[in-house]
Amino acid sequence: MSAGAPSLHGIWVPIAADISGHMLDITEMRVARLIIDADGYHIVDRSGRTVDAGTYELGEPRSFRTLDLCGLEGPYAGRRLLALVELDGERLCVSYDLDNAERPTGWLAQDEQLLLTVTYARVADGVKVS
Repeated sequence: MSAGAPSLHGIWVPIAADISGHMLDITEMRVARLIIDADGYHIVDRSGRTVDAGTYELGEPRSFRTLDLCGLEGPYAGRRLLALVELDGERLCVSYDLDNAERPTGWLAQDEQLLLTVTYARVADGVKVS
């Protein structure tokens, strides 16, 4: 991350999600928490198992801030997910196309686009997450 860039570091829990505008039930999502630190990212499922992990690159702010997730293990190993990201205080919103290797052009899905958007809340330091 560049100097002055917002810190994504922390533990994040999903609070809302949708695929191309259709709301998902958070309790049915595989993701229980997203952990981001200097070494990369880890997605942990409800049983406490890491199901996806890799490195990330946060882009410079333009009309949208970009986030590239580079999978090292899990279903996206060897792939680069091109996402949009928005950090607003203690909320993090990440959006990427599940089908294509292209970065979304905005927060709303285009025709035939399978756009996954997940909003996370940062877990306060010292709070235990199950």
